[in-house]
Amino acid sequence: MTVGQVIQIDRAAVERLAQERGEPAWLRDWRLEAWDRYTRLPAPKLERSDLGKRSFEEKWRIDADVDATPQSGNSTLGVAEDQLAEPDGDGRVEAAAMAVFSGPGHPHIHLQAPLADQGVYVADLSTAAREREELVRRTLGSLVSPEENRWTALQSACWNAGLFVYVPKGVRVEAPVLISYRWADPQNRIFPRVLAVVEEGASLTLVETWSGTELGQEGVSTAVVDEYLVEANGELRVATLQDLPREVTGFLTRRGRTARDARLDWAIGEMGEAYLVAEYGTTLEGPGSRSEAKVVAAGTGRQHLDLTLRMVHRGRFTVSDILARGVALDRSDLVFRAVTGIEKGAVGTDGHQAEGLLMLSPKARANALPMLLIDENDVKADHAASVGKINAEQMYYLMSRGIPEDEAKRLIVRGFLDPVIDRLPLADVKGWMERLVERKMAR
Repeated sequence: MTVGQVIQIDRAAVERLAQERGEPAWLRDWRLEAWDRYTRLPAPKLERSDLGKRSFEEKWRIDADVDATPQSGNSTLGVAEDQLAEPDGDGRVEAAAMAVFSGPGHPHIHLQAPLADQGVYVADLSTAAREREELVRRTLGSLVSPEENRWTALQSACWNAGLFVYVPKGVRVEAPVLISYRWADPQNRIFPRVLAVVEEGASLTLVETWSGTELGQEGVSTAVVDEYLVEANGELRVATLQDLPREVTGFLTRRGRTARDARLDWAIGEMGEAYLVAEYGTTLEGPGSRSEAKVVAAGTGRQHLDLTLRMVHRGRFTVSDILARGVALDRSDLVFRAVTGIEKGAVGTDGHQAEGLLMLSPKARANALPMLLIDENDVKADHAASVGKINAEQMYYLMSRGIPEDEAKRLIVRGFLDPVIDRLPLADVKGWMERLVERKMAR
């Protein structure tokens, strides 16, 4: 098989992928079973999004050089550091660990020695399936199953950029673990899969950055699955910062599960130009667990972003909060879905959600779709949603004081987004988000 050759995927290609990565037999069989499900399952039905128009499924490929290590790893490391530098900082970020993917294959991974001595484990997912077989086998696919639909089955069969992160009981990792994905070559199709386990009383911050240059080729598709398991009294903060070019089409599924008194918080920045259908969700399984989602999005060009934020309450006295703000420019189309589900027995639940969308162009479209699904009586739940244009009185007030129109719009947009940005967990993440907002508004 020629290095770098791109092939149409089939069952044999899935088996070769597992063999070339040296995966154990159980994982190879898991991939093949997922492929068989892919051939039988229907595609998910999306009410306001049609990935078929972007030929999503037809563009799936696997690079045959699956064991290729990232090229020019040092410069790629700089991508994550530059993106996460504070605006006036020195361009460096202290990280507990860093994993960099610039193509399919094994990532470049660096883990601080003191953390390794404490039992923290960060490895390529294929490697972890051999070295931590029992744990990976028990948790992989436990939150996003290949049985769900055609695309989750296909991703389960074909992921080629996997990472496993494990934090043992009682270990608190103060600095973030950085995961960087860089799209620079349309032939390098990256299908990431992240599995993270935070044990009882442990703490971790994960920051994923997604970036890429103009690829000059339409239909570069990807599917992403992240699974996060937080055990009793554990804490996990996940920041995903996306700045992908317009040629990319993606189907993203990221889910977490919290045990008793655990916490999982999301900080989501959708700032690229890709066509994306994405779901973020937490199942609050254990009593007393909590989850928050803070989201900022900006659409430009003809971009379509369909974002679902889902909180499912199963445990007693669980708490969730969704706060999302989006800005639609040009001909972009933003869809925000927020779902708070409270199942029978989840007494004492407290669930909140608020979504706001601002349209800056008469040709832009935006939809906010809040939903409460409640099967228990003794709960608190509320939602709020708004979609509108820039307030004319605010514009008049600013321009009457000598502020140019473009600058007045930027000030209003910043005021609209800042309540979310200010509540993001890391100063580095805030700085990255602020710079991307400024870049979008300067178009």
